Amino acid sequence: MEHSIDFWKLLKQGKVTVTHLNTDYEFKSFNCGNTDLNDFLFADSKIYLKYLRYTTTLLETENRIIAYYSLANDLLKISDRQDFADEMEGCRDKIEFDFWERFLNQKMYPAAKIGRLAVDKDFQDQGIGTFLIRSLVQSFIRKNKTGCQFITVDAINDNTQRTIKFYENNGFKYLTMNDVNRESRQMYKSLLEYI
Repeated sequence: MEHSIDFWKLLKQGKVTVTHLNTDYEFKSFNCGNTDLNDFLFADSKIYLKYLRYTTTLLETENRIIAYYSLANDLLKISDRQDFADEMEGCRDKIEFDFWERFLNQKMYPAAKIGRLAVDKDFQDQGIGTFLIRSLVQSFIRKNKTGCQFITVDAINDNTQRTIKFYENNGFKYLTMNDVNRESRQMYKSLLEYI
């Protein structure tokens, strides 16, 4: 697929910057094709920042926003302990034996929630969303400021399943099967596999 704008070329040329949204920021052009995600950025992101609900980070060029994500603190609450233990088995060799049992017996785990993640239509299908997820993972591992073992998301569950597939392809697992027919699916990604 040919894209109207090549993100990776702009990145190599040093024309892409990361900006942490602040209340003085003047928005640039952005349209991801989803009205709710566009409206959140333009109408709500500064309000959520002001009242400490979400922080928003932008990937941008001089004249447009390429992508953005918003983060909040979260807790991962596990209801099916055995299923969770089975899912976490891949991390067992990275967790010291003495800590493993304590880890599995927790009722809640510190997490960060991706409240929104969107890529402008002109930049979609170039791997930018995956680039952002990988960058978030590395950021949490290298700059662990508050303690965070998981990334969570309530992924849009529409007819196309595009968002669900995106998060599955980026290593997210379903928290429950009770939300299969709901508007969004609760998903999580362990950061422990990267330590």
